[in-house]
Amino acid sequence: MRVSDMPHQVYIIQPYIKWGKKKNRLTTPQLQLDEGIALINTLPEWKVVGTRIISSISFDKKTFFNTGQLESVKDTIKNEIISALFINTKLLKIGQLILLEKLLGVPIFDRYSIIINIFKAHAHTKEAKLQVALAEIPYIFSRIYGVHENESIISRLKLLKEYKRKLGKAVEDVRRKRDLLRSRRKELQFPIVAIVGYTNAGKTSLIKCLTEDNNLIPEDKLFATLDVTAHSVKLPNNINAILMDTIGFINDIPTDLLEPFVATLEDALLADVIVHVKDISHPDHVAQETEVLETLKKLNLPDDVYNNIITIGNKCDKVKHIERNDNIHLISCKNNEGVEDLKTMIADAIIKAKDMMKIRIRVANGGAEYQWLLKESAVSDITVDKDPQYLLLNVYITKAKFNKFKHKFVK
Repeated sequence: MRVSDMPHQVYIIQPYIKWGKKKNRLTTPQLQLDEGIALINTLPEWKVVGTRIISSISFDKKTFFNTGQLESVKDTIKNEIISALFINTKLLKIGQLILLEKLLGVPIFDRYSIIINIFKAHAHTKEAKLQVALAEIPYIFSRIYGVHENESIISRLKLLKEYKRKLGKAVEDVRRKRDLLRSRRKELQFPIVAIVGYTNAGKTSLIKCLTEDNNLIPEDKLFATLDVTAHSVKLPNNINAILMDTIGFINDIPTDLLEPFVATLEDALLADVIVHVKDISHPDHVAQETEVLETLKKLNLPDDVYNNIITIGNKCDKVKHIERNDNIHLISCKNNEGVEDLKTMIADAIIKAKDMMKIRIRVANGGAEYQWLLKESAVSDITVDKDPQYLLLNVYITKAKFNKFKHKFVK
């Protein structure tokens, strides 16, 4: 496994297919290169010392590059202070990797191995570390299976399979614990709002704005969040909800790398409302949105949730001219523009998703009914009745809870 504990002086090559079915038409080589640079800059003490964009008609060549390109790269490495080469493609074949390292004399990284390095650097909890270790296994398998089998290789494969089994069991234990937490939330009937989006789009910043929690410290780096975290928020009409921060999505990521994090993304699958955060200032935001939505589809998100995703365009303060669109709500977490309106949108979406009723009810001031409704429903407005011993409440409540209320108090 090409994972490094030491920092590197990295030369980045951004390959792209010039034409044909495999040409990526959603983005540009320069934007892909920019993301590659951001990936390297996310790793502590790693430094980008040079970049190049190289065209190709196929990524299947034995040396990945054609002869002229390979010689040019070799000369660059020879004449510059370069300790590693990052080829910003999803996954190199084992034969390509071995041959390139032999010919170029430096460690070679592909997109999979760089993202694994980032995950390792950012995994702090036991759960995150387990998920990263499990995400690493398919990569190691692909490297070993590509080598000519002998007794030593067969022995390593057996050990690796046993290690994978133990890791899988540990991750399943984590999933069971997370399922218990979800069940508890379901019993309490808390509305769940999942915050999803491309990595570094501003998900944590949005949660900080919505909750006004100054202890949250958003970081300007890719994959800053590997753990799902829950945050309580009070929305308009006095609706209490839980916001779930999730791992960021990224383009061109192998499914094997995403699979161990499905346990965290399941919080999005089981949410009542999903808020999709887009960095509207990013030149590649259209391709990023496509990646997020396609990944959510792969996770079999229920149609009723998928079709009612609230899409927001964050960082609108960075863009001079924005085309207004009814399907996207513009906000700025930096100056709070649009945040209050977004709170109302989320509250309305929760009312719809939870099939909540709005009722007006007269209760004794300070009585048991009043106390129960304060605890179990969203009391949006309170006025004193003509008889000051009573209050008139505007209440948002689910049908199930209203039935409980009637069973408890209406004789």
